[in-house]
Amino acid sequence: MGQAESSTESFQKQQPLQRQFIPGLPDEIAMDCLVRVPHQFHSIMKLVCHSWRSLIVHPSFYQERRRFAMAEHMVCLIQPIPSSSPVRTESSDSDESASSNHNMTTEEEEVHTKSSSPPLIQYGLSIYNATRQTWHRMVKPSAAHEGFPMFCQCVALPASGKLLLLGGWDPNTLEPVPDVYVLDLIGGARWRRAAPMLVARSFFACGAVGQSTVYVAGGHDNQKNALRSAEVYDTNTDEWRMLPPMAEERDECQGLSWEGDSRFWVVSGYSTDSQGRFRSDAECYDPVTGSWTRVGGVWPYPSVSPRGLTTTVTNSNRSNSRGHQNQCQWWWFLGSQQQQQYNGRVKESDISNKIIWDVENSVQLPRGINGTSFACVNALGLDQDQCSVDDPNQQMQWIFLMGSGGGGRGTSSAAVTCGDCECEGEGAYILEWKRDSKGGSTSKWNHVHTPAAFSGFPYSASSLLI
Repeated sequence: MGQAESSTESFQKQQPLQRQFIPGLPDEIAMDCLVRVPHQFHSIMKLVCHSWRSLIVHPSFYQERRRFAMAEHMVCLIQPIPSSSPVRTESSDSDESASSNHNMTTEEEEVHTKSSSPPLIQYGLSIYNATRQTWHRMVKPSAAHEGFPMFCQCVALPASGKLLLLGGWDPNTLEPVPDVYVLDLIGGARWRRAAPMLVARSFFACGAVGQSTVYVAGGHDNQKNALRSAEVYDTNTDEWRMLPPMAEERDECQGLSWEGDSRFWVVSGYSTDSQGRFRSDAECYDPVTGSWTRVGGVWPYPSVSPRGLTTTVTNSNRSNSRGHQNQCQWWWFLGSQQQQQYNGRVKESDISNKIIWDVENSVQLPRGINGTSFACVNALGLDQDQCSVDDPNQQMQWIFLMGSGGGGRGTSSAAVTCGDCECEGEGAYILEWKRDSKGGSTSKWNHVHTPAAFSGFPYSASSLLI
């Protein structure tokens, strides 16, 4: 029986006339070397030769990076930044077509980590490389003349290595915008302007479902009216389509989705007449039936928004009696009076087809988060290839958490000690959570050094494994 075709062989079949990646070395060994180059240098690698360029933009290269456990976890954050921070811009791809149908810019700006400039209100896309423990800031799209929209949402598409920025406010007029920008981190950190949303909105629920579908729902319009409308975007066709409206208006709602589940959830939010009083229910859209289902008793805190405080986790449950089955979890990171983080497990009954929300476990927040401020969390996850060799059923998750000192949504004046230096604000943390095949779990918080230029509180966060 023949062995499965490797990613290297797959690439070679599609590039029959290509020379060796590294002259004198078999391509398998050359690939072993090339996948170990950090992502920040991939743009330079593309300039070496045509074969390297073709390789760097091919999906098989990133499949190999995962197979060799060389993939890097990128946490993408929309946050206020000090506009006068000194930057060093890497050289762009000189052979990118200037006549492309889409507006594109390339590469990253690396912000000097010792900047002490006072923060000015503007917004940027920051990327924390959790694998390399480095911070970078992305150049804004050329089409975004006034900079990134305030309060725009970022949604990751892990299968394609793309990041979408959606909606938000125009920085000058403070009006909601329908703008959509796509950043391709696999294709050379290039931006393109995508088809706009059908409805300009802000503070809405959004989430990626499957490999190429993005849902948005709720939020509010330019008159601060809460919305019931929802729409779906197909990244392959660059087209938006309206969905049936939700049963309720939902401003400042939270979007949820899980790997392997085709449904999209919109949690809590409030109506135009009940601003600040968050609903306890949720609505779930099923593309199979094309309809919304209302689910009660989901969010028990009427004075707390779930936005930014929650994240979804999908665990592979191999020990399940019914065979391999994913376990969907919704993690809450609560401050103020709650003073703890809850792990909410979601499971579906085969008989009644009802959703049961159950508190399964709790983990203490890190000491640097005082429990009185906002937080922004995002699940990074870990591949099975990076799990324990001794226990292949062991589940491992990384959760990124960033606080905002002083209780405000902006750059904080607070600081926490990080080794021999201080981090601005409450800083950031990564929770390492492990669960063995017997159901036991351990957790550990690791502090993330946060330079002043990256201390602004994130309004939206997402992550990619590149």
